[in-house]
Amino acid sequence: MAIMDCLPVLFFSLASGILAYRFHSIPFRFGILLVILAGSMKAGWKFVIALGHKDLHFLNRQMRYLMPIGFLLMLLALIIDRDRWSIAAVLRHMTRMPSLLFFLLAILGIFCLIWLGKHQNNRSAKANWKEQAVNSFSQACFLIAIWL
Repeated sequence: MAIMDCLPVLFFSLASGILAYRFHSIPFRFGILLVILAGSMKAGWKFVIALGHKDLHFLNRQMRYLMPIGFLLMLLALIIDRDRWSIAAVLRHMTRMPSLLFFLLAILGIFCLIWLGKHQNNRSAKANWKEQAVNSFSQACFLIAIWL
């Protein structure tokens, strides 16, 4: 399971690296860094539990702070550096086939994650496997859509 938890972080890292390469914005890149750091530390926390049988709480708890701050910085960068990107260009890329298909699959996966989060026991290993599979699928679709 710890290895499975690394997949969404890897896929997000690759997709956001492509975006950071295309969008030259320091706040955007710093936000990406915080989100990747948060996801990596959470995945690392699961490895420490699985391999070292220790619960290093800071590896888990930091996610509730770093990830929202990272996404907020990314969002603010879109406003601060609005002269460096074009909504029309982004929409053209997102609505071009096959990117559109992969964006829609990624969005569907996010909605599935929300549904699973509300309707499953989050302490269940089976539920965790489902959520990680859907999250990995969604992040992989997002990566492919960005890459195309």
